[in-house]
Amino acid sequence: MAKRYKSEGNSNDNGCCFGWDILKEMKENGAEFWAADEFNKLQIVEIDERKKNIYMICRSRGKITWALNFKKLKEVHERIHKGELGLNAYEIEKCIPTWGNYVTGLLRFLGCRHHGKS
Repeated sequence: MAKRYKSEGNSNDNGCCFGWDILKEMKENGAEFWAADEFNKLQIVEIDERKKNIYMICRSRGKITWALNFKKLKEVHERIHKGELGLNAYEIEKCIPTWGNYVTGLLRFLGCRHHGKS
């Protein structure tokens, strides 16, 4: 099983430590995590506080992604915990096109687990 992020702050009852401050902490600490395919190692390299966007770098390719808006990421995260969406790249790809693999890896790294019937 993949390594999980250990936040300096608290996680919620189910072990998930998702949040804007956690993403900022990951950037500051240089935390690396695997995409869902486990072929690409990722890292948050830039955060736009004003627009609430994050940018990641794929370590193997050295390319920085385009902006991922926190509002959209939070919406997907909440849907997973409600059981409306599965924690897999295919389902997340439907909500955030082209981001399924990276977002799935990020959420798993943060301790998110699928709940519900989806």
